[in-house]
Amino acid sequence: MVVSGDIMKKTRSNIMQVTLILFLLACIRESKCDHVSSNEKMPWLLNEQMAVVDEVYGGLLPTTLEPYHYKVWLQPYLTEAKDGDKFLDLDGKVDMYFYCLEDTFNITFHINQMTISKYELYDISGEVEKLLPTAGNASNTEWDWYTVTSMGSLQAGINYRLYVEYVATLDHPNNGFYYGTYVENSILKEFVGTQFESIDARKAFPCFDEPAYKATFDSALVYRPEYVALSNTDSILNDTYYDPNTDEVWSVTYFATTVKMSTYLNAYTVGDWACVESTSRNGVKFRVWCQPSLLYQAEYALNVGMTQLSNFEDLWNVPYPMTKMDMSALPVFAAGAMENWGLVFYQEVYLLYSLQAEHTPARRKAVAQVVAHELIHQWFGNWVTMEWWSHLWLNEGFATYFEYLGTQWVEPGFEMYEQFFQAGPQYSTFAKDQQGDSHPVIRDVGSSGSMFSTITYNKGGCILKIMDGFLGVNLMFEGFRNYLNQFAYDNALSDDLWAILTAAVDLDMGGSMKDILGYNMKEIMDTWTLQMGFPVVNLTRTSTTAIQADQGHFLLDPHDVVEDEEYGNLGYVWHVPLTFTHQGEQLFHNPNIDWLHLTSAVLTLDGATDKDWYIANINQTALIRVNYDLDNWGKLAQQLLVDYKAIPPRNRAHLIHDALVLGQAQQLDHVVAMETIQYLFLETEYIPWHAYEDEQLYTMYMLWRTSTYGMYQNYISDLVSPNYASLGWDFDYTEDVDYYRRLDTLRIACDYNHVDCVANATNQYAAWMADPDNNKIEVNMRSTVYCTAIRAGGETEWNFAYNRQKTDLEERSRLRSAMACTQLDYLLLGYMEESLAGIEFNARTTIGYVRDNSALGFSISWTFTVENFVALEGLYGNTAYNIVWAFADIMNTNKDLLELNAFGDLYSNMPDVNDFNDAVKRVELNIGWMNRNEADIDAFLGSL
Repeated sequence: MVVSGDIMKKTRSNIMQVTLILFLLACIRESKCDHVSSNEKMPWLLNEQMAVVDEVYGGLLPTTLEPYHYKVWLQPYLTEAKDGDKFLDLDGKVDMYFYCLEDTFNITFHINQMTISKYELYDISGEVEKLLPTAGNASNTEWDWYTVTSMGSLQAGINYRLYVEYVATLDHPNNGFYYGTYVENSILKEFVGTQFESIDARKAFPCFDEPAYKATFDSALVYRPEYVALSNTDSILNDTYYDPNTDEVWSVTYFATTVKMSTYLNAYTVGDWACVESTSRNGVKFRVWCQPSLLYQAEYALNVGMTQLSNFEDLWNVPYPMTKMDMSALPVFAAGAMENWGLVFYQEVYLLYSLQAEHTPARRKAVAQVVAHELIHQWFGNWVTMEWWSHLWLNEGFATYFEYLGTQWVEPGFEMYEQFFQAGPQYSTFAKDQQGDSHPVIRDVGSSGSMFSTITYNKGGCILKIMDGFLGVNLMFEGFRNYLNQFAYDNALSDDLWAILTAAVDLDMGGSMKDILGYNMKEIMDTWTLQMGFPVVNLTRTSTTAIQADQGHFLLDPHDVVEDEEYGNLGYVWHVPLTFTHQGEQLFHNPNIDWLHLTSAVLTLDGATDKDWYIANINQTALIRVNYDLDNWGKLAQQLLVDYKAIPPRNRAHLIHDALVLGQAQQLDHVVAMETIQYLFLETEYIPWHAYEDEQLYTMYMLWRTSTYGMYQNYISDLVSPNYASLGWDFDYTEDVDYYRRLDTLRIACDYNHVDCVANATNQYAAWMADPDNNKIEVNMRSTVYCTAIRAGGETEWNFAYNRQKTDLEERSRLRSAMACTQLDYLLLGYMEESLAGIEFNARTTIGYVRDNSALGFSISWTFTVENFVALEGLYGNTAYNIVWAFADIMNTNKDLLELNAFGDLYSNMPDVNDFNDAVKRVELNIGWMNRNEADIDAFLGSL
């Protein structure tokens, strides 16, 4: 059943529409029932419907039972040298306590990759528990269901307990309860950890594994005494256990009862861990765990985490409900981090930082940011959890937004909202959501896998930024406090959030938001969450003080086909809160605001003259592109040259980013972007330069193979020269935002052949060649330095990279990409030829490196691909065609189009002609861009 976002709460009762007939084994074993097949029919037919939905959505458990408590006992066998045949087994016992909501014979719950050896059902409503006879069991592997059937009907209003013994496995690829190894001080070590989000708690213990089924948990871990065991709560008892399988005495740690929470938030680890510990300002025991040899790197996260946790408690006026917060760095962990309540797991790179370890400011920022992301989840995600994975943005969008606030508290030098929010959530959302194959923030899913995406995280964060722009931070935060209070230890839908925010606005306005403004929060925000994409707002000055504002669905490729059959749309119009000001008033702190409510609007520039520029989307709070009339673009570019600081950094970035992208989309003459960036030789802030760096590749690719490229290369080199001279190559790891300024400056300078940058990169590479075991090149500049030195060098530089990548695993991918930067055609050809053997290099990846790293490489790799396509098809089958279609993004001449069509004629039996047609359209679009823009850009650059 496909369920829309606003009726999710009704789903669990309405979903009982498709019947699954369970064929159960007719055996009654009151004390023990071995795992049995459901292939044999019972002597009587169970006339109860089971909740199943179609495969578009996925299966939800029946709504007849509601779990409220678990007792979990887990014994992981993680020591290969001692465990024998039990190695990688997970022995478990669980008591599931549940309340019966409707009469039923069936107890249906989730298991995955485990064998149940015993179960017992008890009526616990009386003073003495009563063992109930069971009729059998059945499995539904499609939905990971296991059903135990009672001989008699379970009665509504009665509490029951189901006891289960089972054997599961630790042999998972970094999910469920999994086994991992790592090397510390030259010793191979073993550990186990967990990653249950979204549907993998069922791999560790039988449970009602859906986020809406919240319960409390008592856990016990059984492990060898040399290890440390951790879970969500504090340990309350340490005991011993004789294990007959290994004939050893093991340790048992019992943990305190958790708060009411979803199954996916349970967490366990057993390993050789050490910690640093302190107490937060608000009295929470705080520990950071890791390998003992890395403990010196844990202090930073400890201090950052304590500050952030206490500040979030103060902000929401909701105390953190656990007695302790453990943050643990796992040596092997597939997710970046996981917000398990009271025991947050991280990759080591996202938790451990120390100047002593020569960690960069980028790592310091990343640790502060990821820790903040996980700690805000203790409220948005754990305290209040989305009802179903379709609304995952209520967890992840909030965490994305507030990770910037949390980082600002502890690292103000990075200027997180001023310099990095655009570069992070907004730019990544633009890149995905301007394509026709994007998806809405809220959509129907059967499991959460497809919801963990850029749109869920980053567009979700941008939606909060939109709201803080028109509600104001104080009012929005007050609404969030009400949301946390109303749904404490509960689940919510997006509509619940909109209702609470509407009520907050009503109170603030002293009347109905709907009556006063014409729309409530749901009506406004549905346009941002229930359809993909975002608008471009086209602004045209119609008189001295009047601006016509029109909106349209922005697509980077005007020929792109919107693939929304699965999701639907709301007409691709939005409620747009459009802020604006003009040169005469410059109201950047309290700008004017008009709404484009699903249509157009006329903006009034009070007090403006004909000579004044105007600017919209102040500080880029709304997720929109803005296109101005050409006269205004010219006035803004002139203002930047005369006094660029008159326009705030985020709006300078918006002008650059939008001009480049609108030019690529052929909604604006691209020479306007060249004029807009002309002032950059004056710019000293990070985000405007990063806006250029983020969107400069298309311009470079289009001009690569033209006589104009030399002038363009010199133009960019000249623009970056002042920053290059002032910043240089001397990296200081105590810096904050200037570290990122230096990175972008050096990358741009070297990419555009700035003479001194090329010389420095070449010298650094030569020093590494002379002392291969002492690579002193700044880690975040290595890709650029390698490529620059090999591009400027010869066989010696290339051969060093070729030989070094064989053994240097840390640098291998950088070196292989850089090898494609050489300007010696025979080396490029030999590189690709060797990749066809498939022994050391991947041909698909190698061709991509050669194609994208230089104009020479593009031409050589195209010829090579066509001439060797039969061999590529032998390696990759039908997916080899994707190698060919990828060239279309850069092809932009009639000759290119003829050659692409010739390939299509030669391989007319291709598996999907639509992919070929799409590639042809992209080339035709690029040719159109060249016809429209090359001459104007050439003339502009020639006039400088």
